[in-house]
Amino acid sequence: MSVGLKYLYNEIKKHEVKLLAGEKGLKNKVRWTQLVESEEVANFLQGGELLFTTGLAMTSKEDLFKLVKKTHEMLASGIILYIGRYINEVDEEIINYCNENNYPVFSVSWGVEMRDTMRYLSARIIESERKYMELANAIKDAIFLPEHKELFLPVFNKVGYKENWNYYVTMIEANSKDSDNIDLNAEMIQVTNFIDIELNYVRNHFFVFNVGHLNIIVFNNIVYEEIEEAMKKLYIKLMKEFTGLEFYLGLDKKDCTLETFHNGYEASKKILQINKLLRHEKSNIRFSDIDVYRLFLEMDSKENLKKFYENNLGKLEAYDNMNDTDYLQVITSYYENNCKMNETASALFIHRNTLNYKMNKIEEILDINLDDISDKSKIYLCTIIKYLL
Repeated sequence: MSVGLKYLYNEIKKHEVKLLAGEKGLKNKVRWTQLVESEEVANFLQGGELLFTTGLAMTSKEDLFKLVKKTHEMLASGIILYIGRYINEVDEEIINYCNENNYPVFSVSWGVEMRDTMRYLSARIIESERKYMELANAIKDAIFLPEHKELFLPVFNKVGYKENWNYYVTMIEANSKDSDNIDLNAEMIQVTNFIDIELNYVRNHFFVFNVGHLNIIVFNNIVYEEIEEAMKKLYIKLMKEFTGLEFYLGLDKKDCTLETFHNGYEASKKILQINKLLRHEKSNIRFSDIDVYRLFLEMDSKENLKKFYENNLGKLEAYDNMNDTDYLQVITSYYENNCKMNETASALFIHRNTLNYKMNKIEEILDINLDDISDKSKIYLCTIIKYLL
């Protein structure tokens, strides 16, 4: 796991490293450090590097600007310039470019030993990676091997997780819209890094790691309302950033303890399952309905649900199949639009009079009265059950 550039910068200020421009890019993640002295070498960057350059191979100020621009295009996290021998000063053109593109550029005096700074940064990155893996494995053990507390409780105590804190295990699952053209494993690495950056404003209150197509985010010592707001915003940003992926959110209201992470995981997993069911049916997700869906999901047998559905709404589905009608779609849309006729007609792209006719026909087929609260509730429950069968 990469390390936040802002954290590393605070660590290397003691090495006389100064930020010149691109402060907003301090949220970038650093994978490793590397020396780059030319554009040609920059072509081999993989992204996420914190770079060092002395200007040794440069013959003009334009060469330095080209190098800075190229390293930014290759998704480097930032660049440290050694000033005093080959580079005398940093032009305003570079400062403006880095500020405009949120690309951090730093300066350090020529006399500061580069290898000491690089060695120090590398040690910080390795140590951060070790701590990350240790905590990620402890959380996995707490979720999947809850009976073996000796595997995870000592690690939690070591990293400072307190027993009296409240914890929420949340998750975001990703699936590719076009599996032939997307390397999902590579995309998931980018998704995890994106989440880590976007939640940076609650830095000390969350931990994210990846398990297959699932990103598990553990929040600690923070109220549920803040978590819900953060996850909703994150979900929207993910959809905009990764257009080739579909995302499903799992977030349960109940908190857990260090010893009951598995309960929090299972509860949020149920919510994620509900959201997947609803999304697959192109239905609007309403958080107020989640508890009803979860109640049905927790039932040991689905046979009673199926029987209830067939006895009430199954007749309408059979009628549609025999007569090539769309009454099941109509009644479903009616409930999705809060039983409002105008909104339902608009959603179905039909005239209000046409909808009135279809609703009357539905009542006739099912022998119900939708003005009666009992019939209305019964059919509503069936529209929910429909997604779960």
